[in-house]
Formats: sequence, C-alpha cells, structure tokens
Amino acid sequence: MITIKDMAEIAGVSPTTVANVLHGRTKKMSKETLKKVQDVIDSSNYVSNMGARVLANYGSRIIGVIVNYDRRTENNALADPFYGTIVGALEKEIREHGYYMMLYMAGNIEETVRLACSWNIEGLVALGCTPSDVRKMKQQMKLPVVFIDSYFEDDDYDYCNIGLDDFGGGYEMTNYLIHRGHRRIAFLADEEKPVGVDRERLRGYQKALAENGIPFREQDYVPISFRKQTRHTRLWEFSKERLKDYTALFFASDFYASDAVNIFQSQGIMVPEDISIVGFDDNVFAEHLRPMLTTVQQHVEDKAYYAFQLLHKLIKGETCEEKNIHLPVKLVIRESVKTLNS
Repeated sequence: MITIKDMAEIAGVSPTTVANVLHGRTKKMSKETLKKVQDVIDSSNYVSNMGARVLANYGSRIIGVIVNYDRRTENNALADPFYGTIVGALEKEIREHGYYMMLYMAGNIEETVRLACSWNIEGLVALGCTPSDVRKMKQQMKLPVVFIDSYFEDDDYDYCNIGLDDFGGGYEMTNYLIHRGHRRIAFLADEEKPVGVDRERLRGYQKALAENGIPFREQDYVPISFRKQTRHTRLWEFSKERLKDYTALFFASDFYASDAVNIFQSQGIMVPEDISIVGFDDNVFAEHLRPMLTTVQQHVEDKAYYAFQLLHKLIKGETCEEKNIHLPVKLVIRESVKTLNS
C-alpha cells in the first residue's frame, strides 16, 4: 500500500506537505502545490488510517451528528421524515467538504458527552436538545458545537443554533384558520408540557387566538403522546368525546396530522367535511395524504446547510456574526381545511 512518503516523492514535496493536505491544513499552501499533491493522492487511491490519525492527535476530519432521541425504545428515529431528511442532508454537506460523519442516537445528554469526549471529533451537530441539555453540553465540552432546533436558557454561554420561525409558523397558520371562519381550534402535540419547537408553535397559536378575541382554554391543548398505541387510543377517545367541540385541529407535525386523518376516516369522520386539519413541516406525509394536507413549510435541507457552514467556521476559528439563525416558514394551502360561513 502506498505511504505518505511514497506520495511525497511522486509529487516532489515533503511528507509534511502531503500530511497537511490529508489533514486539511492547507491555508498557507499555494493552489499549485495543493492541486499537485491532491492529484497524487487521488490517483493513488490512498485511504487514510483513521485510527492512527486519532491516536496521533491529528485532525480526525470527523463531524459528530448527535440525535438526542429519548424515544428510541419506542421508535426508530430515522423513520421520522424530519430526522431522516436532515441526517441525509448533513451527511451530504459533511462529505462534500471532505469530512466524515459519525452518527449517534443518544438517549440522554450524558451519552452525548461521553461519545464526544471519547473520539477526536472536530465538531458536533446536535439535534433535539432541551435548554437544560444544551447548557450541560456547553459546560462539559470544549469542542465546537452547533445546535439544530434548540432553544436556550438566559445564561452566559455563547450558543450557535440553526432553527426555524416556529412561533411565526404557529401564528400564521392559526390566523389562516380564523380567517377561514374557524374559532374553535385545538392544538395537538405529543408532550404533556410542550418544550422547544412545539412550545413555540403553541405560543404562536395562542397569540393569534388572543389577537382575534378568542379565549384559549387549558383543554384546547391536547397531548396525544409519541407512543403509537397511546396516541391512537387518545385520538380515538378524542374523536368520540371532544371532536364535536372543535371545527379545526392544528397538529404540531404532519406525521401526527396524517395519523389522525387516517384514524378519523376509519370511523367515518371525513376531512375537511366534518373536521378541518392542518400540520407543520410540509414533509412527505403532507403530499401523500388524502386529502392533501394544509401545513407550514420548512426546508430541512437548508437547516443542514447552514448548520454545517456555521460549524465549519467555528472549527477554523473564524468569527460568526450571526449565531442564532431562525429560517423563514410559509403556509402551503392544500385541501384539508373547510371554509365556514361567517
């Protein structure tokens, strides 16, 4: 197998120069030298010994992607369209910039910290973190970290995050329903007390109600559970006991909205004739559902792109002017909402 010394002789440079190219240390290198060395590396089909690089304390070129998924005993996280899409988009960005992705599904923050400290990871992208998780990670790890869809406590730590205008999405969708004549609107998500993105979407919904003179009652927030059997039972009970109290249901995700549509239709409850339903995300469920789902659109691939761009700057020691980015959303109007007479 060809060695770094062999490639240096072919390229007419020192072994240190070849090692610098392999490890991404090319800032002070001329374009001509970089191309000459890279051509030799490519033509030689050189494969780096990752274990040796880590042990030698070189830059590993490894980017950790941590999904803090405390529901893993119940669900396969990558079966969720959001996680599947964003992990795939992150892998593409990481690979195209010459790094390697290490994916880990963590059940708690302690697992995340142990993994990050066990490997010579150059940077970390963390998804699904609560404010307390984020604070613990900043306290216990020194490597560059970019969070996705995280909300923070008011403390002295400097956080980097790529998120979404969750509050604005909840607000706009609720206003849309109200303008279509709906005043009895429930909000449904999977936690007894929503946190993070669901909490912000709920807050946007509540603001739209208040601005239109519609009181929010505690029972208008309906927790339906991430556990499939529990969720189906609660939706079935809701349809029998409380559905008549509402004309529209706003689900915190398209996944839950599509689940509800199927359950309701199996009982002869038709959407939107009997109940209007909207979601959030605009993923594959929204387009494949019948009727097609009115929802709030987000571009998951954009989150991955900006997250890696921000992390790459941190790894290189560059200053990041904007550290907490909230990408815009827009309504996608389809077929699942009925207009009521004023």
